[in-house]
Amino acid sequence: MNLEAMNLEDLKKKAVELNNLEHESGVLFLSGKKIKTIAVSKEQLAKGFDEAIRGIDSNIVNDLPDDIINFYNEFFSEVSETGEETGEETGEETGEETGEEKAPKEKKEKAPKEKKEKAPKEKKEKAPKAPKEKKVVEKSVFGHKAGTQAALLDDLLNTGEETTIKALAEASGRSEVGVKDHIKHLEVARDLKFERKDGGIVRLLKD
Repeated sequence: MNLEAMNLEDLKKKAVELNNLEHESGVLFLSGKKIKTIAVSKEQLAKGFDEAIRGIDSNIVNDLPDDIINFYNEFFSEVSETGEETGEETGEETGEETGEEKAPKEKKEKAPKEKKEKAPKEKKEKAPKAPKEKKVVEKSVFGHKAGTQAALLDDLLNTGEETTIKALAEASGRSEVGVKDHIKHLEVARDLKFERKDGGIVRLLKD
């Protein structure tokens, strides 16, 4: 983790975005376990962000937005090369002392071995792989997978008319808490603006 090079404001912004980030399947990436962003130190916030990323389901973690993946790879991914230390020191070989002087042994000169030249191996050419056809995934107006609760909420909110959190929950099948989280996600990830009134009334503001 490169804590010194990390900008606190950027880190906090990415943590807030991740807290409300919703997968295209309609589930939150963090499954409701949010990163604490208030009254925490830079180190605590970075640790919470790192643990949150590591805790995301492996089936959906690669679907995170590029800006979050790039931010994580730049400041949190660490690759260290370690060599194995044997810790063994070569000592002097000692033999039993007999008190007798041994005559030095004559060293026999070994004849140099002839090196055999290996014939070059023929490289086999691999047949080119046929390109895989990418499946076109139909998405909602705000980029969520069609047929999901998130996509249905997108359509209900996109009318620009006043509605209520309760009505949105009943129409989409999501809980009221889930509807509120989805609206926060649209504000952070899609830069949308909503008007809120008493009684749970909400309306998408369009330019």
